Amino acid sequence: MCSTSDTYAATAYDSRHIPQQSPQVRQNAGLLCMPLPWGEAQDVAPYALMEHYAPKRLREQEEHEHQNPGVRARDEAKFHNACNHIRYRRAHASRWTQFWVYLWGLGRSFFYLALGLITIFGLPIIIFTSDTFDQVVARFTEIASFSLPFPLACWLIGHIVVHRLPSHWVFTPSKGPLWELNRQTGMVTVFARKPGQFRQYGIDGDFVRPFYEFDAAVHVLPDRQGIPLYSLHLVHRYHPVAIDFMPVIGRQSSDKDSLALWDMWQNYMDTSKPLPDIPMWEEFRHLDPVTAEHDRRSGREPRYWRDMSDAAFKEAMASMTQRVQQLDTLSRPNIMARHVLYL
Repeated sequence: MCSTSDTYAATAYDSRHIPQQSPQVRQNAGLLCMPLPWGEAQDVAPYALMEHYAPKRLREQEEHEHQNPGVRARDEAKFHNACNHIRYRRAHASRWTQFWVYLWGLGRSFFYLALGLITIFGLPIIIFTSDTFDQVVARFTEIASFSLPFPLACWLIGHIVVHRLPSHWVFTPSKGPLWELNRQTGMVTVFARKPGQFRQYGIDGDFVRPFYEFDAAVHVLPDRQGIPLYSLHLVHRYHPVAIDFMPVIGRQSSDKDSLALWDMWQNYMDTSKPLPDIPMWEEFRHLDPVTAEHDRRSGREPRYWRDMSDAAFKEAMASMTQRVQQLDTLSRPNIMARHVLYL
């Protein structure tokens, strides 16, 4: 086994050895952001991530890789994404892919919304103002035939394209990655999407800074009905450069998933700790030295998640959800305040 010093760069983040840093000179998070403290991260993850990497899906991916050796590496290179013990890199889907996915998703959502509104609000009015059952049926059919065909057509067309056509026709790569968190180097990268994007900060190319120079904040954005939606942002302390993690778990109606995501990223980047014990990183645990040593000492089953039954995973999800709901992030002391003078 390689030594930790051979695997992690000197710049890797270690929560036990955080350097002293320059004072903060401006607030970059924005008025609609709720700052989060560093430290005391729990071994939790958002529901959406846990659900996406369910054991059944992991086994299907394993089988696909077995039948097509190297397909994952080729897909990661093609689509500019990565999720392993070294880095988590994210890229947008191409505009072509986004169009069909949105057509499918929004068509389905608006179909159910329209059907619900017609049933809940329209049907009682129709019943109250109609004299016979035939009139009720006729009026309800008339309203439904006017309101439902378009979203239903969008839903069906999008479903056919996304789920029935060859994937290489629909899922095409974007121009490049958006951002990356690198455990082995301790660096966060925001990729330049156009030439000279960060030149005003004296940077010719991508914006690359240590993880400990970024602070987390929960961004609150109301929807059209005024209901607050939450997403986690990682904001550089000294430049107005930020990462919006909305593509990872979406915008949520509760801030708890954002709090869990912040804990997850702290644990993922912290080389004094093992990788978060969640399905998405299980197959890489033996490749990370700190994690491998932790699992050897604890006797952790290497395929704990991947061989889990659906019923057991459902229970694990319920347990994780309960732990996430009990997070006390906002009451924690900020350990970074020992190393940075905040505004």
